Amino acid sequence: MDVSDVISATATVLSYFGVIIIAYGGTKAVWQLLSRLFPRGKGMTYARVRGEFAQLIVLGLDFFIASDIITTLSVPTLDEVLRLGGIVLIRSVLTFLLSKETAELRKEEMAPVG
Repeated sequence: MDVSDVISATATVLSYFGVIIIAYGGTKAVWQLLSRLFPRGKGMTYARVRGEFAQLIVLGLDFFIASDIITTLSVPTLDEVLRLGGIVLIRSVLTFLLSKETAELRKEEMAPVG
């Protein structure tokens, strides 16, 4: 097993973690929203469900970015570097927007009612 195999395996594992985290977040959000339909107790607000889901999406995207960076290290052609730059830019913008939205949802949740 040479270095490029280790790099490729590491990138793949990081991508899988990203998928698992986002899938977990989606499953958790659906479960929480469905639990609101059958109120036995007090369910979470939609804003809180959305905020927690957004946090998990951001975490998953961070794993994808790390995977892309590691993959580019193994094949550093100009096309790959430009592709990585575009992907990282798009994912970074998504991460920023989701983080901003999550922070706003937290502020709304902590604001006094009335």
